[in-house]
This record gives sequence, structure tokens and C-alpha cells, in this order.
Amino acid sequence: MKVTLLNPPPVDGDKFIREGRCMQSVDSWAAIWPPLSLGILASIAKEYAEVDLFDCNVEGDKGGKNGLSLDQAIKRVEKHNPDMIIINTSFPSIEGDVKTAEEVKKACPDATIVGFGVFFTLLDEKAMTGSDAFDIGIRGEPEDTFKELLMSWNNGKQYINIPGLMWREENEIKRSKDRAFIEDIDKLPIASREYFRNERYTLPHNGEPFTLIGVSRGCPYPCTYCIAPVYYGKKLRRHSLEYVMSELEECQNKYNIKQFLFWEEVFTMDREFGIAICDAIIDKKWDISWATTTRADLVDEEILTKMKQAGCTLMGLGIETADQNIMDLSKKKEKVEDIVNAVALCNKVGLTTMGHFIFGLPGETKDTIEKTIDFGVNLGLDYIQAYAAVPYPKTELGELAREKGYIQSNRWMDYNFGGYSIMDLGSISPEDVDIARKEIFRRFYMRPSYAAKKIKMLASNPKQLLQAGKFLKWMNTKGEKVS
Repeated sequence: MKVTLLNPPPVDGDKFIREGRCMQSVDSWAAIWPPLSLGILASIAKEYAEVDLFDCNVEGDKGGKNGLSLDQAIKRVEKHNPDMIIINTSFPSIEGDVKTAEEVKKACPDATIVGFGVFFTLLDEKAMTGSDAFDIGIRGEPEDTFKELLMSWNNGKQYINIPGLMWREENEIKRSKDRAFIEDIDKLPIASREYFRNERYTLPHNGEPFTLIGVSRGCPYPCTYCIAPVYYGKKLRRHSLEYVMSELEECQNKYNIKQFLFWEEVFTMDREFGIAICDAIIDKKWDISWATTTRADLVDEEILTKMKQAGCTLMGLGIETADQNIMDLSKKKEKVEDIVNAVALCNKVGLTTMGHFIFGLPGETKDTIEKTIDFGVNLGLDYIQAYAAVPYPKTELGELAREKGYIQSNRWMDYNFGGYSIMDLGSISPEDVDIARKEIFRRFYMRPSYAAKKIKMLASNPKQLLQAGKFLKWMNTKGEKVS
């Protein structure tokens, strides 16, 4: 048996991150992420098949600058001649992902094409109705479902007995029962990074290769806009300390990777475990750097100091808004004062901060927008990201938006956290939300004091200057609708 795992080509020149809840243009992050989930699926597939994995974002000549075109991707698939083709998908890239599946189907008509990701999880059968190119869709966490699919290959493909699947049968879309979340995620294999072009996933500020390390899954917080609890559940499930340290060690020794993004929802949710990871890294005396994300109400000086000592160089904080009413309506379960305190503590211990803001949540007005922009610019953050609220299916915000008629688009690709606003709340227009995102970027990054601090750093690193240019282009264009 042969299996191809594919991260699809750029869409109209745009490369996309397709990793769980993170579905957006590469330019918005100024860095291409390695496809961690595909790497884990490749580790599973190796037990049953001859495997080829390739990420069209980074393959090709000129160091993968332009990625692989669709024609080039098809040629590589044809060369491998697989029995099964696994295609990574996301909402903002879905039209390109579907096109990839359709062309792959033409080139390899006997191969079974399998789609997975948040798109198939949030839409269920609807994900299969837009095109008949996908023979099978995986809902939810893909690993156990994929393994059982491979195991069933020589047993008559009895999909009905495999939880988490959708498939086509006599022009109908069939669906098995839902799959429970994996209780012990330590049983998952470490991603097969030997298939990655590891040297091509680099950080914008230093040009060094980096990778994602899965530390935990799931989030118990009820934020109305978030898809993480839908895809990974409401219960925190973490890897053991031994698992995390083993993967960190393999990345350093086998691939010479020393820069990491700890991929999870809230690093400090299990405070003792977070400190244990830091202590273990310190004890090892590893010369590594890493970034992570957490909630503002779950930090204190001790754990932030430990993180700094263990090599943490960037802390992402979900700030969303400066308006307490919007925060409460969104069920963030946090106070504005928590955000002020968290940023102050990070600054005190010397941790660089990235603040994430969402405009256009219920309760938003022009006044709350101005309050949030002023707050974000003067908070003491090192970097910011700003998004438009997206009414994803299966989220509370999505259900409310459908009930109230807020949604202004019928294209799934417009469900793009890094794209333009597609909700008209009545209290604020989509156009005003898009203007707000540009305005907070302009007022934050174009401050004379900020520019003077960063110009020297940018000028000393041509690669970072190029990435900064891409980010500026994304800031100026991704908030505008395409007619």
C-alpha cells in the first residue's frame, strides 16, 4: 500500500497555515509553519504503507520561495502512485484545497482521497457536498480514525465501523458515529520530521529553523468564538513530561532545531506542569528558544521567571478587547485588569509579548473599538495581531450569527480569522471592523518610538526586513473585500 500526505499548494500566490484552529495566510504570521498534524499522520502511516509527505508551501526550487504549483504537486503525486491521498484543509484555503483534490482525482482516479482538518469537523456532511473529489472526510482528531482506516484497507473498507468518518456510497454521503477524544495523547507517535524540509521553516526575526511541539490539547473555557474546544475538546489533555522532553531532544539531536513553538491553548493552565517543563529544560542546560500562548489571568511572576530562564522568548496573550462588556458577552471569563497585570509582569521579567485582538464581537461599537485601540497601543506590548471575529459553525458565536442574520458571506473561504469581516452586528458594520484592524496596526507599528526601536533590528537582518514587508502588505490588503 502507498500513502501520500499533502499540504496543498499556495492559493493565488497565498500560502496558508492549516494546523488545527490556526487557519490563515502565512503573511499574517510572517512565517510558514511546519504541518505538525501531517507529520504525526505520517508516523502512523509508516506502520502500514510506503509514505510520501510533502508540503507545497516549501517545496520546489529557489529554496521553496514560491512553493510548488498545482501542476508540480500533481506530478509528484503521480510519481508516487498512491492508493490513498491525505489532503490537509482549512476554511480560508478551502477553494484551493478542493481544486487540488479535484486535480489529484483526475490524475489518480483509483486512489482514495481523504480530507481532514477543522473544515471537515465543523461542517460535517456539508464539507463533502461542495465537490465529489473527496471520497472520505475525517471529523475531529484525525489520528485514531486514520489509523483504523489504514487497518481496514484490506478488510473490505468497512467504514461504518470506524468512528469519525464520512464517505460516499451510491451518490449519498454516509456518516459513522462520532469519535471520542483521545484520552492518553502520549500514545500518539512523534511527528516524522524526516519528511519535512525543516530548514525552510524559519523564524522571521533570526532566520533560524523552528518547529511546533504539541504539549497539550483541549480547553475548558467557554469563549463563544473559539473552535479549539470543538476540535480538541473541553478537557485539558497533556503529554507527559517525558514525552515533551523526548520530542525536544529528538528535534535538537536529529534535526538541529533549537527554536520551538509550544503548540497548545494555555501553557500555564496546568501551572505545576508548566514549571516542571521549565525546570527540566533548565536542568538539561539546553540552548533553546521557545514561544507559547496563555491566558492573562493564569500567570504570575514565578512561572514567568521560570519560563524566561528556560528559554521562552515570546508570550502570546489572547486580549481580544478592552471592553469588559464584550469580554463578558464572549464568555472569556477574564477581567481587563488581568490583561494589564499580565503584560506588566511579562515586561518585569523580560518576556517579549504578542497581544491578540478580535474586533467585531457582539457588543462592539465605534466607541469600544476606539477604547481597544487606545488600550492596545499603550499597554506595553512588543507585538500585536488583530483579527475580525468569525462566526464558525459549531461555536456559540456562529449559532448566534446565523440566528440573528449577521453573516454577510456564503463562501466558506471567507471564514478567515486573518481576513475581512463577514458579520454585520447592527451596532458596527463589517467595513468599520476592517478599518479598526488597519488602524490598530497603523497606530501601534507606525509610532515613531516603536519604529526607531525596530528599524535597527530590521536593517541588520535582510530576511526579517523581507518578512516585515510581507506582514505590512498583509495588513493593508487582507482587510479589503474582493469584488
